[in-house]
Amino acid sequence: MKYKHIKKQTQALDQWIKNNSEPRELKRAMVVKLTLQGLSYNSIANYLNVSNGFISKWNKRFKESGLEGLKLSYKGSSGYLTKQQKQDVINWLNKNDNQGLEKIKCYLREKYDINFKSNSSYYNLIKEAQSCFLQFSAEYF
Repeated sequence: MKYKHIKKQTQALDQWIKNNSEPRELKRAMVVKLTLQGLSYNSIANYLNVSNGFISKWNKRFKESGLEGLKLSYKGSSGYLTKQQKQDVINWLNKNDNQGLEKIKCYLREKYDINFKSNSSYYNLIKEAQSCFLQFSAEYF
């Protein structure tokens, strides 16, 4: 009975590993899989370059929550602009070249009520707009 349960868990882990590209989640899954296959903590630690505490933590999470317990819980903050808004800003930047930083700040403030804390956010939008423009130009000509 226990063997079937371990085999089922290992198969689920194999499938998840096969379809997952997040390195931190993959390492967690590999730790659990190798533990289920009977490898010692020291062998796993040496093989995957992790600590025994890391192995213990992710085995415990897997026992408590299954595959969900291995997933990253922090997904980052959402951006100030939606994808569509960002594309609209990029289009505006490409149509209104050389407007200067203050004009861009004013545009974002008036249109989207956004005031970035750092100028680097504005510069990133400008850089992305230039990249999109160059890509479009290369495809067009």
